[in-house]
Amino acid sequence: MADFEKEIKKAVDLSNEGRIWEAVNIYDKILDSDPKYEPALMNKAILNFQDKKYKEVLELVSKVKSEANIFDVKFIEANCHFLLGNIEMAEKTYNVLSSYLNENNDLIFKAGMATLQQGFYLVSVKILGKIDTKKSLFFEKNYYMALAYKAMGDLSSSIKCFGYAIREKSDSFQLYPLIATTCFQNGMIEEGDKLMNILREKNNRFFQHVAGIVADYRKS
Repeated sequence: MADFEKEIKKAVDLSNEGRIWEAVNIYDKILDSDPKYEPALMNKAILNFQDKKYKEVLELVSKVKSEANIFDVKFIEANCHFLLGNIEMAEKTYNVLSSYLNENNDLIFKAGMATLQQGFYLVSVKILGKIDTKKSLFFEKNYYMALAYKAMGDLSSSIKCFGYAIREKSDSFQLYPLIATTCFQNGMIEEGDKLMNILREKNNRFFQHVAGIVADYRKS
């Protein structure tokens, strides 16, 4: 085991220097000796992912069984399936991943952002909702949940989350036109007008820049 650890460190150093194939050769030698040695499986999988060898990555991570690596395995699997065009399997894998996310806000946010960017809005809301805002990420949780809800067409939930976000960062001026347009789309004209009036008072220059665009939503 100690020899493997030394070889792993050598391989990591090589990959950091851009000597990828030399690193892969070390991982292959380790796996020839112990096909279940997880540090080599995971590190080789990451290198293959960077090289866009997604099927090979899936094969490697399928051999990783320890609970300690479950987040990385499922996250890698979901991304591989998405990039291979297996959209249903990617969404299913993210759903499985969500059941392992309970305490680490950074991991929850990472997974939530990936699902949001890949268009799995319902899963994104499910994952981001696990963030413990007493610890951190109050604004981020509500802002990105608002975007996910809006993408799904749930404008009322979107406005609610945007409201929490803007109360946390009232000087985030780009939020005002975004929330106002969402209000207008949801038939909440008075609320949208109120937000734009607040923006005009806070930052008239920015207000003048966006007022015309926002007004188009008010008319619709």
